[in-house]
Amino acid sequence: MTLIPLNNRSVLPLALLISLILLSQIARASIAVSDNPSSELAGVAWQSNDDSAPWGDANAQRGGISRQPLLHFPPNIRRIGPQTPHSFSATLENLQLPLIARHPQDSRWIPMLASRWLVNEQAMRLYFELDADARWSDGVAVTTEDIRFTLEFLTDPATAAVWQAERLQQLISGLEVFDQQRFALVLQKPATMNSIRELASLRPFAAHVYRNPRGWPKSFDWYPEPTTGPYYLAQLNPNAQIVLRETSDWWGRDKRYFKHRFNVRRVNLRMPDKDYSVVDLLERGELDVIPLNTTENWQSEQISQLSNSKRINRIQFYHQAPLPFTGLLLNANHPSLSSKSQRAAVLSALSPQTAISELNEAESLSTDFIRRSEASDKQPNAEISVLPDELPLIYSDQQDLMFLRLLQQQAKTKGMNILLEKVSPAKLRSALQQANYDLTWLRFSSPLDGENFLSLFHSGNGQIFISMDAVQRFISGTGNTATAEQLFKYLQDESIFHTGYGYPYCRSASWQWLKLPKNQGTRISTDLFDPFDAVTGGLFWIDRKQRADILAKPERGKNDDSKPHINIQYRLNNNQL
Repeated sequence: MTLIPLNNRSVLPLALLISLILLSQIARASIAVSDNPSSELAGVAWQSNDDSAPWGDANAQRGGISRQPLLHFPPNIRRIGPQTPHSFSATLENLQLPLIARHPQDSRWIPMLASRWLVNEQAMRLYFELDADARWSDGVAVTTEDIRFTLEFLTDPATAAVWQAERLQQLISGLEVFDQQRFALVLQKPATMNSIRELASLRPFAAHVYRNPRGWPKSFDWYPEPTTGPYYLAQLNPNAQIVLRETSDWWGRDKRYFKHRFNVRRVNLRMPDKDYSVVDLLERGELDVIPLNTTENWQSEQISQLSNSKRINRIQFYHQAPLPFTGLLLNANHPSLSSKSQRAAVLSALSPQTAISELNEAESLSTDFIRRSEASDKQPNAEISVLPDELPLIYSDQQDLMFLRLLQQQAKTKGMNILLEKVSPAKLRSALQQANYDLTWLRFSSPLDGENFLSLFHSGNGQIFISMDAVQRFISGTGNTATAEQLFKYLQDESIFHTGYGYPYCRSASWQWLKLPKNQGTRISTDLFDPFDAVTGGLFWIDRKQRADILAKPERGKNDDSKPHINIQYRLNNNQL
């Protein structure tokens, strides 16, 4: 199950979206807001960064239309509220800039919506100064009024942003506004790197649009909100296409870390139809690029023939970005899996670690809270249990099918039949909430930190809730103070959860008129052709003359190398080559 979209227009089915849009928070108690004199800022040692290296390419050509695939049309275009998150939520978030972000190469803080800041661990306040040039795509200035409104809006019960409201309330107790550009977030407890990262990722809502949200949420289902990033949503053709256009005279165009990026003037996200698949649309030149996120489609005969005969290149790009969170969950509420020994026997028969080792270059999942839990990598002891004859395993993302079939094959050799069932994201989410499943495969399209992992097992989070009596008893037994490390270790020790895998690279097929910088991507680029991400997006451009030439004669020349290009610049284990 994809609990967060793999990317904004994945060629593979997207499942669910858990919005890690970082503003977790609650609607019961509002956040205190005060207007403070700017004289209080006299002692603030403002931080900024204008000396890290920019990563746009000065050779980039501006203009043209980027044509990319869209597999699922969203149920709405709201960032929050009922029926969110969904498959398009990541794109909607990426159209808005965070306050500040980490540089993709040296990891230093860099300006985004804010031009200056003061963020230190152990601090009780985080200070930000909005860029005086910042504008919404409709031309209205971005000010602290938008910050003030955003906190009010997210913590208002009528907004129904329950998870966001709860998380915000956990993180901050107040907002201090000093003037039109400067404000401070007052923290509930001393800042940690995780809480700083989360709050720095705040993407505000436009106060002048949402101040009187009559008919919320229905009247905003298809209302395109103004954006702070370089593109805005311009056109919706239901179940067919979404068009995003470049904001005229975008305020960030010549800023140091945006320069020579976001080069195309329009992005068309196109859905396949009954007549043409995504690969067919690429072959016809109606798409510029498609991601190839599974071994099957990377090595598919159709893709191989296309790249051998047409001027279409395949790229595999290694990165150092954290892997999305994945794993196998066993339902301890189910009679056939109610004892630890039974679950251990099933895990032993499935042998997920063996399956991971059979996937080319797959890596076992590892995060801070997993490492700190000191969980064992050994296979579970299952000497006394009899395996069930069969167990259904539900999932909702096609990209994991090869791995799941390996589990199925291994279980079959032990006499157990695993019935793989692909379900919709909504059905999977319902099954988790009602504990109505035997086995399920979970896939998020982003990493999870400890707080987000814990939130999965708390019913009030408003996003994904995994209901399981044994887990709830464990959490209650700690006085509801279980850490992510403690909970993860419990799940491992009780054979309830086995961590999954990921690949340290991204893959795609693209026509040669699509150009990339010399290094192709950054250290943490997980999609070389992402048009929108504030840090790693918008690096590519379109050679419009070459596009016209190729469309007139798309066949690959005799000396034109059709082998996939493998970029290992950021590969961590280059010594293996």
